[in-house]
Amino acid sequence: MSERLPTLRDNNPLPAAEVYPPQTSDEAWADAGDEGAAFGTGSTFSLRRVVLALRRYWWLVVLAGGLGLVGGVYSTTLVQPQYEATGTIWLETTSQAEEAQGPIQTAELFQGYSWQELLLTGLVLDPVVIAQRLYLSAPSGTREDMSQLFLQDGTQFGSYVLSVDDAGEEFVLATAEGVEVDRGAVGTPVGQEVGIRWRPGRDVLTPGRVMRFTLLNERWVTGTLGERLTSRMDQEGNVLHMNLLGPDPEEVTATLNAVMRQFETVAASLKRLSLDDRTEALKEQLDRAQLEVDSAEFALEAFKIATITLPGEERTAPVAPGVTETRDPVFGNFFNMQVNLDDLRRDRARVADILATPGEEIPVTQLELIPSVQGSSELGAVFQEYNNRKATLRAYLERYTEEYPPVQQEMQAIEGLESNTIPRQLGNLVAALDTRIGELDTRIEGTSRELRAIPTRTIQEARLQRSFDIASQQYQDVRQRYERARLAAASSVPDVRILDEAVVPQFPAEDSRLPLAMMIFGGLLAVGVAGAVFLDRSDDRFRYPEDVSVGLGLEILGTIPRVLPKGAGFDVQEAFRELRLRLMYAHGSAGPLMVAISSPGPEEGKTFIASNLALSFAETGRRTLLIDADTRRGDLHHILGVNRKPGLVDYLSGGRADGLIQKTEYPNLHVLGSGTRLARAPELLTGAQMQRMLGRLRSHYEVIIVDTPPMAAGADAFQIGLLTGAMAIVFRAGASDKALVEAKLRSLGDVPLRILGGILNDLSSKMVKSYGYYSSYYLPGYEAEDEQYAEDEEDTKALPAASAGAAD
Repeated sequence: MSERLPTLRDNNPLPAAEVYPPQTSDEAWADAGDEGAAFGTGSTFSLRRVVLALRRYWWLVVLAGGLGLVGGVYSTTLVQPQYEATGTIWLETTSQAEEAQGPIQTAELFQGYSWQELLLTGLVLDPVVIAQRLYLSAPSGTREDMSQLFLQDGTQFGSYVLSVDDAGEEFVLATAEGVEVDRGAVGTPVGQEVGIRWRPGRDVLTPGRVMRFTLLNERWVTGTLGERLTSRMDQEGNVLHMNLLGPDPEEVTATLNAVMRQFETVAASLKRLSLDDRTEALKEQLDRAQLEVDSAEFALEAFKIATITLPGEERTAPVAPGVTETRDPVFGNFFNMQVNLDDLRRDRARVADILATPGEEIPVTQLELIPSVQGSSELGAVFQEYNNRKATLRAYLERYTEEYPPVQQEMQAIEGLESNTIPRQLGNLVAALDTRIGELDTRIEGTSRELRAIPTRTIQEARLQRSFDIASQQYQDVRQRYERARLAAASSVPDVRILDEAVVPQFPAEDSRLPLAMMIFGGLLAVGVAGAVFLDRSDDRFRYPEDVSVGLGLEILGTIPRVLPKGAGFDVQEAFRELRLRLMYAHGSAGPLMVAISSPGPEEGKTFIASNLALSFAETGRRTLLIDADTRRGDLHHILGVNRKPGLVDYLSGGRADGLIQKTEYPNLHVLGSGTRLARAPELLTGAQMQRMLGRLRSHYEVIIVDTPPMAAGADAFQIGLLTGAMAIVFRAGASDKALVEAKLRSLGDVPLRILGGILNDLSSKMVKSYGYYSSYYLPGYEAEDEQYAEDEEDTKALPAASAGAAD
């Protein structure tokens, strides 16, 4: 050691004074199951850290859970359980084979799922809404007293309040907004001005009574009822299952039974109307066919009477229709072609006359009697659709006005058939008849040369006979269809029958009160948990080891538990022992261990860590020097009971070197105080004299620990770290500023400063228990302590062998 190297002072140090850092209460985010979590190798997010965040912000979780509980309980008063009433209806279906073998009856009114469409129409639901008074919404007691309330034309829908004075003599009807709409004496009609027909008695309008009710639009209620009503048909199409949901089990049951009864009534009514319309149409066709037969018969009879006195010829004499072709095939063919030609021309003329008459309703019944029309399958299908729609329209008009949407749809469809489809098909038929007439003209012209000698009256008589036969056959066919329709109408069987009526359900089918309450409670509780996690994650202070290991990329050298006012325990001692081991391992270079200890800010425990770490090295027998380089506010001399000056600054400023290094009450531990406070002390710490001093002290001490100023105080800490060759940073849980440290480390840039790692100080007992960091620090019953000798040697000798073994 040179003459300028600081030398030991022969002094008697003061008793060491313990300085305890302020207490904090923080948790951490590492997974206790991950052994590397304490040193930055664990995940940055884990269930363990969530639990610790909830403990830290327990008030927020409790507040959110309480609000969720209150909101859940309140929500149960807003939602009612839904009861489901069920019923079954039988739908009569008949196959073609059954129709041919069974009695004569009409065909099914609807096919397949058309029944379900009929169920949701206003024809079925509107009467139910009126009969069950579903347009009235009121409490159960009020609703029973309003059983005689009915709606009239011009009803003003909305919410009303009916109040009776204390004397029970006068009532006032007002809207929910307080607008008076009616006033009168008790016993007189109520609400006539707003379209209500109701005359409650004195037993209903008692003194002081207030009745609140709402009148709903019937069409809107019908739509709502249709949404609540569901139906399902089996695969065979015979059974229709109906379900209705609602909050009142008795009302739901009564409504569904009313819907089924109305459905049955409407189906029977529509079937009766369809049968009557079909019979009426066939009766009209039968009368027309009778006229055709009479006309053909009269023409044939008149012709025979007119030609009976004319001389006859054997080859032209009249013959029976069935014998002509056997006697003369050529004559028979000519006769048939001539008759067919006349029939075609007559049919074409009748069709053309109907088409040439614009603006009038198309006589479908007359067209159906024309043979050529009967032979057209396209026209037959169109006439069938036309007759069905006319029948449906007449059925609707029995109950509704022309403004009813289904009536409008049927009228538009019929108008389309009359103005477009039927005329187009008739035009196609006329064109086809013209083609056939041209072909027959050509064939008759060729055959007529061979039959010129046949008398005209014979052909005319045969033609008249053929017309009579055709008219008779057509009359018989229509007559048979008419009789079948009459018989089907007389023996019709209802297509709809109720199998199972609805019964009052005892238990709700849907009860969302508990799930809704749980959802609200769970949602708000989750918000509280998320808020606690968010607040913990957004904390700008170092609280957890991964804030250092992951956030800064520094290795965790050690974690120091909180020192309580009663003093440091065995766990703190073991923590410093492990810190000593990891610091030696992290330093790793040959020669003495020289490291600077700093912290982001003041009062974060760097001096406490430096002094106790130096003491831990000294206890191992290593010559240890602790230098107080915090020349601004260093208080290391208070902790170890030594003098502050003269010290480091005095030596660096050119003062004497003798007696600057002081002994302590701890063996192998020497201290160099900070010295006199000088404004140029930061420049002295970075000078060549400081570098030479550290270089010379390396040969005299095995461990040199330098307590530097905080990083926030300036560049002193980093300058000293460059001189010592290594630095360790102390982070106080819940106090060190993350942004400050990140800014300082970022400002270093490419400065070759070796940071060994971070030391997390002042960990709370909750963090110790949650993370399990100190399971290796302290095991009760295995403390390192001096052996105590018994004063009574005989008592010691008298101890049983088993007890001695247990003590070991």
